[in-house]
Amino acid sequence: MRGVVAAVAVSLTLVAPATAEPPPTGDHVPLTVNPLACPSIPPSHDPNVIRIVYQVGLDRNVSPKVMLAAFEAGWVESRMNNLPCGDKDSLGVFQQRPSQGWGTPEQIMDVAYASTQFFVQAQRNEPLYPNYTAGLLAQSVQRSCCPERYDQAEGRARSMMAEAAGMISPRAFTGSSTDFDGDGRDDIVTFTHGPLDDVYVALSSGSGFTGTTVKWHDRFALSGETPLTGDFNGDGRDDIVTFTHGSLADVYVALSTGSSFGPGGKWHDFFSLNGEVPAVGDVNGDGRDDIITFTRDNLADVYVALSTGTSFGASQKWHDFFGIAGEYPGVADVNGDGRDDIVVFTRGNLGDVYVALSTGSGFGASAKWHDWFSVGGELPRIGDFNGDGKADIATFTTNAAADVYVALSNGSAFVGTEQKWNDFFALAGEFPYTGDFNGDGRDDVVTFTHNSLADVYTALSTGTGFGGGAKWHDFFGLAGETSF
Repeated sequence: MRGVVAAVAVSLTLVAPATAEPPPTGDHVPLTVNPLACPSIPPSHDPNVIRIVYQVGLDRNVSPKVMLAAFEAGWVESRMNNLPCGDKDSLGVFQQRPSQGWGTPEQIMDVAYASTQFFVQAQRNEPLYPNYTAGLLAQSVQRSCCPERYDQAEGRARSMMAEAAGMISPRAFTGSSTDFDGDGRDDIVTFTHGPLDDVYVALSSGSGFTGTTVKWHDRFALSGETPLTGDFNGDGRDDIVTFTHGSLADVYVALSTGSSFGPGGKWHDFFSLNGEVPAVGDVNGDGRDDIITFTRDNLADVYVALSTGTSFGASQKWHDFFGIAGEYPGVADVNGDGRDDIVVFTRGNLGDVYVALSTGSGFGASAKWHDWFSVGGELPRIGDFNGDGKADIATFTTNAAADVYVALSNGSAFVGTEQKWNDFFALAGEFPYTGDFNGDGRDDVVTFTHNSLADVYTALSTGTGFGGGAKWHDFFGLAGETSF
């Protein structure tokens, strides 16, 4: 199946026109224009579809315009339903056509895959046409017969976006260890979600990631769940965890054997509700990673459930005001005392970074550790980039410049604003992460292109900068998957 994905994805050549003129009209007919192309079309949207589309957009860090374009397109094309019929050979929520290179019918009917394909093209087109409305941007992707329909759907699209935002838990992937075989080098993992829910791993050799179809689990982290990694039983090998959110809010763990992940077991039955952001870290310093959740509501509470090695204990409030809505939280040992602390990036126009240190039984008072870092929509990450035992912060601009900046921890603050550690790494739409991939004690950076090529690039830390990006894998982490 994964080989088929490669063959089809490479043929996708939906490149935006070079001029700034309005996007051309095509021969594609949306279902709301010709409803007879399907036996029946639901009168309203599918809540599960809008949740997945919104989650994929968040994961790809799309702009508000691109997100709006997706919801306008989804409403016009299918009323935001995953339909097995349409004009000509069109299928799915965005009515994508296998004959036009969008993927196989099975892929297009996977909402996460279809959403990713829309977002990839929309993110390519957005900087080419900065004056386009969201509707024109949607038309530049869809090439329909009726370009005016997308902007006309703005009100409905915004309503669905608001509904979707209340249904999901925003993901804040700032960094966690991924050494699954315990050899001292971080590896990479991808969660397919969708109908298969497989988990693949490629181990680090110190100079590349090996393996393409090495399946370590065949049913873990369903669509809409939040997967993370950490060493939950303290055996030196990182495991996987998934948070279901929803009404159940269960937490499942699959332990690493060094060559696969064992059966998933429920380690907590009520943790990290809808709208909360889960994280992983060893907050009490006992060598086992625990779970943390940030409520990110008007209370901004932070709860912790400590690992016993076989389960997570009762949820306890460790902070009563940290990480409000819209901020980007993370967990790491920033003062080098062996206990992971909590960090939050305000981003936006302020660019502040706050820290609350762990006491082993709670998080202390919040303190500002940096006053201008990871601004706007940049992607913040955390890692020990100079190998001194204290976690530092990095930010990826993920724009045309693709710069990477780092501020090092001195144990009581993050120092430096304009310390550029790489001047071309992690382009728009890519997913950057951190880890010690060559085992030298310094965290490096990795980026997953998550496009038709599915390349993985790594830039190793020298202690004062990141070296040039090098391809460490040529097919890993497909569109719609979650990869670390």
